[in-house]
Amino acid sequence: MTRTHYDDELESVRCNLIQMGETTESLVGEALQAVAEFSPASQERASQLEAQTDHHHRMIHDQCLTLITRRAPVARDARLITGVLDAIVDLELIGDYAFEIVTLTASIKNRPPSQIAAQMAKAGGRIQEVLRTAIDNWRNRQGVPAQSVRSEEAGLRAECTGLYEKLSQLTSLPGAATTYVDLMVISRHLERILRHAVCVADAALSAVPADPVHQEA
Repeated sequence: MTRTHYDDELESVRCNLIQMGETTESLVGEALQAVAEFSPASQERASQLEAQTDHHHRMIHDQCLTLITRRAPVARDARLITGVLDAIVDLELIGDYAFEIVTLTASIKNRPPSQIAAQMAKAGGRIQEVLRTAIDNWRNRQGVPAQSVRSEEAGLRAECTGLYEKLSQLTSLPGAATTYVDLMVISRHLERILRHAVCVADAALSAVPADPVHQEA
């Protein structure tokens, strides 16, 4: 395999990762919409998006293994391939948690109080923005500095923890235990989505040096 062909294959892997990230972000959006107002159509769309995410994961994984076996990658290429392999695992897990959120909302009969719904929507929206930034880090490899999202993680995790504790206190209300337990699980899933989104962003930061020149280190 020539260097030019190898570079084309690496670029294809990166583009496929971006597509997987966009699909995963859409799935998170469906999950947040389902929490706000569930509909059977939302569950159907989420199911299709999850299937696409799983397909992307298998395809990209196979691409990376092929690249490794066809040509021993130099350090720069190895960082990219390793970063992609790490990122697709995190993206698949994000998709799993998002789909589980949609599934949980299907069983919630009583909508949460507006204050709880607003707090969950706010935290979820910010977490989705972290994921969007993570995908942008993989998208903008030419001239646009990648962004760390670690500084946002602690505050958002605190929000999720505060929401979880507030929901746990509401489980004692008559006839509301099941609803609030499901919402507690959803809040934990949002926190897990955040953690994996941060990992996707970090993988992009360390995957490839900023300069376009191929080198051994």
